[in-house]
Amino acid sequence: MNNNIVFKGSLNFLALPELVQFIGTTGSTGVLRLTTPHSRVTGSIYFLRGTPVNASKGSLAGLDAIYSMFAWKKGEFDFSQEKINVDTTIHIGQMEIVLNGLRMLDEGMIKGMEPALLIKKEPGILDTNSNLPLITNPITHYSLMVAEEEFLEGHRIIEEGEYGSWIWIVLNGVAEISKKTLKGPAKILKAGQGTFAGNASSIFRGGYRRIVTITALSKVQLGVLDTQPLHEEYSHLSAEFRKILFSLDNRFKEVSERLADISSKTTKLEDFIDGRHMIAKLDKSTEEAFIIERGSASVLRNSENGYIPLANLNKDDFFGQIPFLDISHEPHSSSVFVSKDLKATALDLEGLQKEYDQLSKTFRSIIKFTANCISIATLTAYELHSQANETNPGETGSSM
Repeated sequence: MNNNIVFKGSLNFLALPELVQFIGTTGSTGVLRLTTPHSRVTGSIYFLRGTPVNASKGSLAGLDAIYSMFAWKKGEFDFSQEKINVDTTIHIGQMEIVLNGLRMLDEGMIKGMEPALLIKKEPGILDTNSNLPLITNPITHYSLMVAEEEFLEGHRIIEEGEYGSWIWIVLNGVAEISKKTLKGPAKILKAGQGTFAGNASSIFRGGYRRIVTITALSKVQLGVLDTQPLHEEYSHLSAEFRKILFSLDNRFKEVSERLADISSKTTKLEDFIDGRHMIAKLDKSTEEAFIIERGSASVLRNSENGYIPLANLNKDDFFGQIPFLDISHEPHSSSVFVSKDLKATALDLEGLQKEYDQLSKTFRSIIKFTANCISIATLTAYELHSQANETNPGETGSSM
């Protein structure tokens, strides 16, 4: 018996997509083992700080092994916290894995699959009948709640562009996160129990405009968080970590705006690469990241149909791979183009990780939620771009 097991249960109650999200939220390192009566082999997924880095199931390894287990609706699981000694063969974040696996399951690309029961992933842009990705997390923030509020179906919880300095946690119900466009709202995702309405910039920067619109899809019960303990934690953070927080919010703002542009077909690639050159080597085998001191940079998603613009970055924004952030961007899924006058300083990733580990669960959950929003918005933009090229095969990534 493995004495390091910290939780276990039935796949009938918690399926693999939910397990991957939950472990990602906790930031745990260890091994998730799964069994099913329909297979003689045990599946294992190895997590490093909440991110899947390798997996095995019989003769399958890596992503192939993980995706094959998305078909397992019956069986048992256990997660043990332990040091892992495996090669990193998976280079995408946990939310991208979840969405890809559910899409493959829904489209019949996984052997022995059953219909997807938890989350379906469809484009969702300007389509009220589509099913958007749904994020849910365990609620561990009751001690910070100072009040409760309710919003009825169809009511706006947050309006894009308005000022706000407070943050809620969703207790019950589901809300939709969207971005305004000339053609209507560009839908990004659904936020369920344990997610947030608001972000770090809302709390720590006075007079900060809301990035997106959040609308109740059903009756939504919200808990108002006491921000004083969060401010206390924030006061002890290094200047570097504070820059990461605000740059992460800016990254979500940029990506959601690019998604809206793609849905409106107003994005031009030259606006992101003219006068800039791609970084020749942003090492994919090691974690490294930088803060911009002067100049600018652009992040563009790699695709079969050319580059997809995702974000413009400026002074105090970061680029590169930060260990506790999975946003489906550089270095593995996107490229970085920089201006000729760029000056950037390498970040102390070990120090940043130590600061992150010392944060409260609530603070870490807010950061993780923003990272997941970025990842989902990125994948939606990628799908929209692909659909546009299927409809108009003569077009490339140069303009839309």
